[in-house]
Amino acid sequence: MKNRIPISKKGYTFCVFFTLMLSIGLGGFLTAQEITNDTLPSMVVTVPLSEPSVLSDIIQKHITILELNQVKTSVVVLVSTEEFTWLSSMGYSPEIVPDLVAKEHGWIYSAEFKRDFHSYSQMTAELQNIAATYPDIARLYELGQTVQGRVLWGLKITDNPDDEENEPEVRICGNHHGDEYMSAELPLNLALLLVENYSSDPTITEMVDNREIWIIPMVNPDGHEADTRYNAHGVDLNRNYGYMPESATPYSEPETQAMRNNAVQNNFVLSLSFHCSGNIVNYVWNYKTQPVADNPAVVSLSEQYGSHNSYWVVEGYDWYQTLGDCNDFSYGCRGDIDWTIEVQSSGEEQAWNLNRDAMLEIIDAADIGLTGVVTNANTGQPIPATIWVEEAFWPCFADLEIGDYHKILLPGSYTVHYQANGFQEKVFSVDVDADEPTVLDVALIPYPQYFAYQVTTCAYYAPSDNYQNNPTDGIACLGIPDDNCASLGVGGYIILDMLNPIVDIPDANDLKVHEGDASSDGYQVYVSSDWQGPWVSLGSGMGTAEFDLANGSVESARYVKIVDDGNGNPSEVRPGVDIDAVENQATANQNQPPGNPTQPDGPTAGGTNIDYTYTTLTTDPESQQVYYQWSWGDIIGPWLGPFNSGATAQATHRWNASGDYLVIVKAKDTEGVESGWSDSITVHIEDAPHLEIGEITGGFGSITTKIQNTGAGDAVNVSWSISLQGGLVLLGRQTTGTIMKIIPGLSPKIQTSFLFGLGKVTIAVTADTAQKNASAFLLGPFVIIQQ
Repeated sequence: MKNRIPISKKGYTFCVFFTLMLSIGLGGFLTAQEITNDTLPSMVVTVPLSEPSVLSDIIQKHITILELNQVKTSVVVLVSTEEFTWLSSMGYSPEIVPDLVAKEHGWIYSAEFKRDFHSYSQMTAELQNIAATYPDIARLYELGQTVQGRVLWGLKITDNPDDEENEPEVRICGNHHGDEYMSAELPLNLALLLVENYSSDPTITEMVDNREIWIIPMVNPDGHEADTRYNAHGVDLNRNYGYMPESATPYSEPETQAMRNNAVQNNFVLSLSFHCSGNIVNYVWNYKTQPVADNPAVVSLSEQYGSHNSYWVVEGYDWYQTLGDCNDFSYGCRGDIDWTIEVQSSGEEQAWNLNRDAMLEIIDAADIGLTGVVTNANTGQPIPATIWVEEAFWPCFADLEIGDYHKILLPGSYTVHYQANGFQEKVFSVDVDADEPTVLDVALIPYPQYFAYQVTTCAYYAPSDNYQNNPTDGIACLGIPDDNCASLGVGGYIILDMLNPIVDIPDANDLKVHEGDASSDGYQVYVSSDWQGPWVSLGSGMGTAEFDLANGSVESARYVKIVDDGNGNPSEVRPGVDIDAVENQATANQNQPPGNPTQPDGPTAGGTNIDYTYTTLTTDPESQQVYYQWSWGDIIGPWLGPFNSGATAQATHRWNASGDYLVIVKAKDTEGVESGWSDSITVHIEDAPHLEIGEITGGFGSITTKIQNTGAGDAVNVSWSISLQGGLVLLGRQTTGTIMKIIPGLSPKIQTSFLFGLGKVTIAVTADTAQKNASAFLLGPFVIIQQ
């Protein structure tokens, strides 16, 4: 592994650097497919900003900005040949920056420079080692896969990592841009700081015990391995999110889909997204100049972060405008206050020292303000409420599973509204204290009214992307009609999550769009059971109008897409259709069925006699607990549960014969009312090998174990390795080999070359996809395995 900055008092004082680098060289690497699109930016140029319009034109052209100083006298950009020609044709005098200068500033990197940072495989090993070494406080999750099939890892650190608890959640991520290597190192350093100092440092122990901390060091592993800003499709991931997106296809990439899904499944309160290069604390908004509803708290926390490192603290738009970035998505769709932190490209120890305490203070700040649990007054069950504070009017969402909420507020007096589908609203006057979070648990009384719950995608059309003539926000569509509207702009659209499925009522309309403003505007309405579509048209409307799912031959839908009809003047104030609320009218039944569960999520290929785990979830209109029944293609399983409405449910199955199996799942509530079946996935099962690592043993001069094939097929060309991490290892740091064939039931022995060293080490054994770790102590040639 790479040299690591000391982040705790623990550790060895010796490091065999050259042996370490040699062991890395012997290991396997996952090689990224080279991106060869000639239209991708490849030249670093500087452009003088003689007029304000120059920067505006560069932004509207969606040219990649690498650096822009506070005084805005010039801008450094990354351009393609076509973009360089355009800059020249506009008379903007672009000047190519020599490679040597670009490397000195961290705008491009050499191969030698990159060696100072973790590769994807090294980062994977680090994260896996953390999860294996600290199982009481760490869990490693596969959030999704990249274009090229690399796993996007998410590490959760908290005292009870398998449980959902009443704790504020925080996300720290990096490497949206693949060639910003330092941005991946700081999240990893934070993870190591937390786990290595847990139980010995009271401050960190309290933090881990009372927060749920998600660390995602590499959002763009493909770009990282290919040394490019972009992912393997040539897309800038930090322009691919769905709140005021840059492109017509937001969330088009598997990486941003994975990040969105993780954000929807976890109610993050505060988040940090690291980038390079610069020394900047960039807070929302990035797409428009108006301050966010939570601006006093946002500015206060931003200045607190900057006080640790003297970074420039600035609202993103005032630096330069971006569209479709992670910050605006996090806040716009989820109410999560998210920062872009621009750090230096080199000098990891200095970068870490400048940001360490600031990062810890952000995690600590996640519980300031107002917190509590929202429940059903009749049953005591948690409900997915939305909390609105009049003085900071932006939604705060209660957890779908346990009902806890955490609203960041500075000390003061506030009027707070608690709303939830199927319940009466309650309003409280609340005094928020400075020293401790103010706790207010709320029980809501059931009442049959259902409205839009959350913004999934919001894309206003705005001339020149400036939004000055349209200050409205997408969240104005949520909840009950209140004369607060989201103006979509001419041709703009919004996608809303209703949470509770709209069910087709015979001979009646099911959905009502409430339009505000004095004039009536036209629009089209589409629905889907999935946030990405496919979309089914229910027709067009003018002003407030009702729609019937039967018009689209739809039985049930959860998501509503409203598109402005394109008529009107885009330059007028609040252009386009003005959406006040979207109502689910399908509340005639006293007890509606749960929504159809989401499509099963899990492996689509595998081997016989191996356990595979699949997940799904659904919500119940009355927030009842739900049970799930799985059809595996060979058998239909028993009902499993109960699970809280909106909570992820999982089930495990093993196929004993090869073949293609259709997997579906349905749900029922506590009264036995069933949903329909989910969309299916097909799982291809083959007679395949299944490798396991046997007991790891030590002794004199070597480490020994066995590779066991417990599957039904031959394992061929099995690559294995035994490597040691940590300690002073003079001989035998890593041993690798290949076994030509392991038939079922066979367990060949593998062992290291001669070992000699001193100190505590972690033994990592791999055989193809199988892996196992153990701790040991080296005393010269003696290997003592520690239980």
